[in-house]
Amino acid sequence: MQAEALILAGGRSIRMGGVHKGSLTYKDAAFTQILIKEFQREDICVRISYGIKIRKDCGGCPVIMDIYPGCGPIGGIHAGLKGCGSKWLAVAACDMPFLKIELFRYLMDRLFQAEKEGGQYSGAVPVTDGRVHPLAAIYHRGAADILEEEIRQGNYRLKDALKRLNILYADLTGQKIFEEMLQNINTVEEYERLKENE
Repeated sequence: MQAEALILAGGRSIRMGGVHKGSLTYKDAAFTQILIKEFQREDICVRISYGIKIRKDCGGCPVIMDIYPGCGPIGGIHAGLKGCGSKWLAVAACDMPFLKIELFRYLMDRLFQAEKEGGQYSGAVPVTDGRVHPLAAIYHRGAADILEEEIRQGNYRLKDALKRLNILYADLTGQKIFEEMLQNINTVEEYERLKENE
């Protein structure tokens, strides 16, 4: 896959009672470690975005710190894009332990096909049942400029920044395999259900 990867692990995990979501476990592996292993199925650079506080579960991967701290995911993606040595950056939130490399391969294929047909996109973002998933997506490193403009204006809503970019939205509604990958574990209750079904 002609991209680098970034795992977003800098959130405050408020709805998880302050427990860092990347350190939660599923089948005896931390969420962050699961994602690292998945991306390493491809021979690509995998970095971890920790915002402003480095944690222990980086698995030896290079760490990216926010250039503009305290902005949420838009700040992590911006910093990841600025540090990206490839044209494309695959982004995954650490609270999505079911993500597989196949999703990112699919998105890259869509982007490459669009380029062959003369389309120029700033990224590919999956959609299911009308819900956009910008934290399991691929972005062109050139998108960093728009993200920075939004951050400097005090607008930290990633979806607003996406409206200014030419995004390829991939509707995966009804594709069960991809829909399962795009589940995230946001709350204590969701994590408890996950552990019950482990």
